[in-house]
Amino acid sequence: MGGSIASIGTLAKVLSREHTVEVWTSDHDSEYLDPAVSSVCTVRMFRLASKPFFLAPGLLPALISEGRKFDAFNVFHFWTFTGLVAGLILPFQQAPSFIHTQGIFLPVALRHHRRRKQVARLLGAARLLSRFTAVIACNPVEVPAIRKWGSPKTIHVLRNPVIPVPAERGGLRGRLGLSEDVRVVAYLNRFDPIKRVVELCQAFRVVQDRCQDTVFVLAGDAATPYGREVQAYAARSGLRARFLGHLGLRDKWSLLADADVLCQYSAQEAHSNALTEALSAGVPVVASRGCNFDEIGTEGAGFNVDSVEEMANATIRLLEDDGLRGRMSAQALQLARNYTPEAAAKTYLRIYNECRSPGIPAVGDAAPVHPESRS
Repeated sequence: MGGSIASIGTLAKVLSREHTVEVWTSDHDSEYLDPAVSSVCTVRMFRLASKPFFLAPGLLPALISEGRKFDAFNVFHFWTFTGLVAGLILPFQQAPSFIHTQGIFLPVALRHHRRRKQVARLLGAARLLSRFTAVIACNPVEVPAIRKWGSPKTIHVLRNPVIPVPAERGGLRGRLGLSEDVRVVAYLNRFDPIKRVVELCQAFRVVQDRCQDTVFVLAGDAATPYGREVQAYAARSGLRARFLGHLGLRDKWSLLADADVLCQYSAQEAHSNALTEALSAGVPVVASRGCNFDEIGTEGAGFNVDSVEEMANATIRLLEDDGLRGRMSAQALQLARNYTPEAAAKTYLRIYNECRSPGIPAVGDAAPVHPESRS
């Protein structure tokens, strides 16, 4: 329950191959659940959207009663209504409970609604956080931030899994009227100041001067104040940019099938799904150091960069060297094997088996998993 449950749906599909799986979520979160999950698992809903907490005095007893049927609680993010409710009912439950932080305690994230979060901490949010059996981060970089905020519990690291969708090269190019000899540099993410898309477009403008056969395709909802700022910069600078808006699942993978390079220049990320999706499609990646995905560089799947100039230079190298781009594409596919649903399910089961209460049987591989480094 709570937050984006896409990764739990992915895990449920993998577990359903060997187990009978039942997923409970709330109607706050149902939009994030892959409809395919319902074909392999039983999905049940807590009806919360029509019953605000203060108008539903019977809600907590109902959740406590139903929760005794569960084998595990998974809460995504913490600053949510369902995150608060979970923290309140967990003392009455036997099953292990996990808070999936998804970068919410990183400095940039804490600055969003900063005063509200400071008040929440003063009112005891840290105590609610400590009620969870363990913390599951999606990147080792989160560990010191979680410790600093006050959680004393064991912290495990579980990378977000990706399920690639097969797509043929040329589909999106055809719709955009782009020939095969045109190089496509892609951006696939939100338009938010934290993503530094204006600075990314500054790097793209340098690339355009050097690589005349390049088009820059930016996907994501640009109908935001910052999105309009990005589009205004692109128009002023004469950037050959195509803004596609928010893409559905198949269109997103069609873009990746046609992309020669994917670039991201975020100030800070916990784990960017766009980057792992690009790797899964065999697209070399140029990512800022703030994306916290050093494996891209160390494993030869692309470049990690520290400035707009480095972003431009790395992108130019990839566009001008077909051999380098091919080698990095192969390494991207190899690195993506670490982010498959099967790899995530195996790690999750090990975490579950380590955290389960005495008397609760182990599931799958019962070998313990050792958390990543803790501060």
